[in-house]
Amino acid sequence: MSLKLTLLGTGTPTPLTHRAGSGYLVSFDEEVLLFDCGPGIARRLLEAGVPPEALTRLFLTHLHYDHSVDYACIVLTRWDQGAGKIPELHVYGPSPLSRMTERLLGSDGAFGPDLEARTRHPGSEFVYERRGGILPRKRPEPIVTEVADGSRIQAENWEVRTAEVVHVQPQLTCLAYRLDTPYGTIVFGGDTAPTGSLTDLAQGGDVLIHMCHLINNVELDPRITGCCSGHLDAARTAREAGVGTLVLTHVTEQLEPPGVRERLVAEAAHVFKGQIVFAEDLTEVPVGPIDPEPIR
Repeated sequence: MSLKLTLLGTGTPTPLTHRAGSGYLVSFDEEVLLFDCGPGIARRLLEAGVPPEALTRLFLTHLHYDHSVDYACIVLTRWDQGAGKIPELHVYGPSPLSRMTERLLGSDGAFGPDLEARTRHPGSEFVYERRGGILPRKRPEPIVTEVADGSRIQAENWEVRTAEVVHVQPQLTCLAYRLDTPYGTIVFGGDTAPTGSLTDLAQGGDVLIHMCHLINNVELDPRITGCCSGHLDAARTAREAGVGTLVLTHVTEQLEPPGVRERLVAEAAHVFKGQIVFAEDLTEVPVGPIDPEPIR
């Protein structure tokens, strides 16, 4: 079985029709993993042919809304359509993820009245039974695990490791994740300025998904360069980590005019000699060599 990586959302907080917020889908064996779920990711899942109830685990790099606002939507849709026939979703992320979950889904949370109606009203019970559910209906209770720098999540044939990266501390903690499987390694950099912790985490990985929020040498204000990365920052990290493929994501409108993206990739290629992918929503990125198709 191969390792499949789909870029669901590659944008920023700026609302765009062609770029959802951050979200990356990985599937292999019986696992369907989602890393981040910014605005539009629930819809992008469907466009990728993956219903939310197929997800087995969700990882959040940090709790900025462009990485997490679809959290409630995904949990609620998965629970509702699953009709009591699928296990609860495992969710991992930095503190205060547990508090966030409770304030969304708890009895006094934002969706408390909705869940009260869906578990107790006769009409809701009718729909639930028609979907194959057996009363009484339980509320969703995602299995939340708060993780921090150096955490490890281990399963039978894969492991996820974390490293804290540099973004908007101390207000929010931001993590990068490294997924090791028998089929390859993918590193999700989260949002970060250049930092050795990400370089160390990404060593020898097959794919590094790296923030490219700005154009180096154009944006110079330390307020933004101290918390976000540009194209050359990403290329240097990829080179120093020795990865196979660099994916430039978290794309701002500044990077999109014709000719600009091509220049950025060319400049990055002078620094990093591996494969470079300029991210687009719903792109499937090979975890391994990218060979061109012959002309037919």
